[in-house]
Amino acid sequence: MADGKDRLPQEPEEAREPVAYASPVKRAWAWVGIVYMLMFVAGFTWYLATARFLTGTGPLLLCPALAGLGATAVLRYRAGQGRGGLLPCVLITGACALLFLYNLVVGVPALLRNFGG
Repeated sequence: MADGKDRLPQEPEEAREPVAYASPVKRAWAWVGIVYMLMFVAGFTWYLATARFLTGTGPLLLCPALAGLGATAVLRYRAGQGRGGLLPCVLITGACALLFLYNLVVGVPALLRNFGG
């Protein structure tokens, strides 16, 4: 037993496929998906606990997508894949940031009204 004959044969190194990691853009959208999943779970849990839907959450549901779009514009520009150069990147990211903040300002008070008496 000490001579090593009882070990299973291992695959040769050349038979394995190389690991292909996700691009930064795919990782950013994966995080957007995780945020949406957490938002939906929290909303459904609230519904199960109180038998009422959360109203006025539409603007808050836009925020992760806007953050993902802004991140995508920056990541594509940094990777050299963005079309048009720096100006469209700045315009898209700025518009996403402004809309993100606007939706937070509108959505958070609407969400908090659900918790008041």
